[in-house]
Amino acid sequence: MQEANLTQPLPLSKMGGDADNTTAASAYPGGGGRGGNNSLIHLFHLGYRSLVAQLGDLFSNEETSNSSSNGHDDHNKEVMRCYCLPCLKFGHGERGKSNVKTIFGLIFVPLFLLTFFLLDDFGKVVVRNMQLRQGPGGLMSNRDENGVIDFHLNRRLLKEFPGHSREVLLLSPSLAVQGKGGAHSFEAMIKCPRGILYLFHGCGRYAASFFYSPQGRKMVEMATEMGIGIVAFTKSEELGCWNWANDGDTVKKLAKKFISSRLSKACAGPNGSDAVYPPMYAFGASSGGSFVGMLSSQMKQDPEEYAPFLFSAANIQIMAPNEHDHWDIPTVFTTMSGDTQTSKRVQDWVNNEMQVGKGPYKIITTSGRKPIHVNHFARVFQDDRQMSDRISGSIHQDLSTLGVVNSSTDEVFANPRFAKDAVMSIWQKYDLLSRKEVANDSKHVDASDVHPFGVSKRLMRSLKKEELDDADSIWLIEELNVAWDEHEITAEGFEDVLEFFLENGSAQLE
Repeated sequence: MQEANLTQPLPLSKMGGDADNTTAASAYPGGGGRGGNNSLIHLFHLGYRSLVAQLGDLFSNEETSNSSSNGHDDHNKEVMRCYCLPCLKFGHGERGKSNVKTIFGLIFVPLFLLTFFLLDDFGKVVVRNMQLRQGPGGLMSNRDENGVIDFHLNRRLLKEFPGHSREVLLLSPSLAVQGKGGAHSFEAMIKCPRGILYLFHGCGRYAASFFYSPQGRKMVEMATEMGIGIVAFTKSEELGCWNWANDGDTVKKLAKKFISSRLSKACAGPNGSDAVYPPMYAFGASSGGSFVGMLSSQMKQDPEEYAPFLFSAANIQIMAPNEHDHWDIPTVFTTMSGDTQTSKRVQDWVNNEMQVGKGPYKIITTSGRKPIHVNHFARVFQDDRQMSDRISGSIHQDLSTLGVVNSSTDEVFANPRFAKDAVMSIWQKYDLLSRKEVANDSKHVDASDVHPFGVSKRLMRSLKKEELDDADSIWLIEELNVAWDEHEITAEGFEDVLEFFLENGSAQLE
């Protein structure tokens, strides 16, 4: 075998070039003239011959190589120069083979595994895309691994000079797109929502309770499933009432900042043109309803001062507007049949406003007092398997025993607000601490899987301690108040409210 000397250039006569035309047929890279293409061919040819020579030298025995090389004169040795491949020496014989195996294992095996995982991920993407192309099987709210409605709540502390600061709770519409057959679901984030719904709670309620109370979570679920984003402002005193002197100017300035900082980019037009803001809706219950009325009145008086924070439509629950507040924003009033005084005041206000051509206005009155059946709480928390039919029945039995619910008719005996001690003793029996103790004594339930009814693990991480304590108790008193049908936030008729919003709301231009 001829020895491959990789340190000296190969004579042009050995490369098949024309000895009389060395300038035009140079074998080195970058050769000019008409020999440019030939130079490239020579380059690959030399690389191939260099590889063959190295492999031949590697897998031959040293003795064979020596005897072969001794039988030829030095001037007959084929001389090659390595251009395309690294001039590596792995050694001869068994040692060389071992070195090659080691290098192969260090380089090619990891590359093979990486390729395998990339192909696996690529296959999953292809399968998901094929399922989505077949059409979604349905749209629904996101659910956690236990099936509980899973709100991805964001908390932001907004500040505006001078001296305006407030925590704001944000929930972007995020839908689970489920393929046909229900085998896979994918989370789809809506960058620019179909609308923004501003939520204002009543006295003694946390803004976060919209996301964990039975009625609040129903309303939020319905809104987000329609592609509407949620913004909930906290009060100056969270467990107090809305106060125009403390909250009015702050909410106006922080809402404008939220719109300019978040929606301007998300809802920008093509090629960075001016944003087309989605319609902005307002919901207020009790004290929050009165505050929404005052905001709407001020927006009518001075729209330039509030722009682009302008309501397209509003829903005021269980509260009549102040007599001196007037606006022409399309509005739905939700009243409870057990509160005839508020219902009359709302009707009188609407009649007066409609005489001057304002509106449109709509009044929704609830269906009246409702029974608390044995399986009532299992239906309310049908997404949460913690609330089984057995526990729901046990709660119903306790309500009957303590005289809160009539065991024969399932109706609430009296205003639940006047039965605080009885109601407290019942929710404490099923609170987080009590159920975790039961889980620790059981071999079938993991205590880490115990959470307030209707609250996902992700939502729990977003709540403060006092809000978690509230979530542990609000589920019972709120449902009893709704059943009594006098003064409580309610999801009854809220589907009609959202349809009213979409029919009468209009986009606001920047």
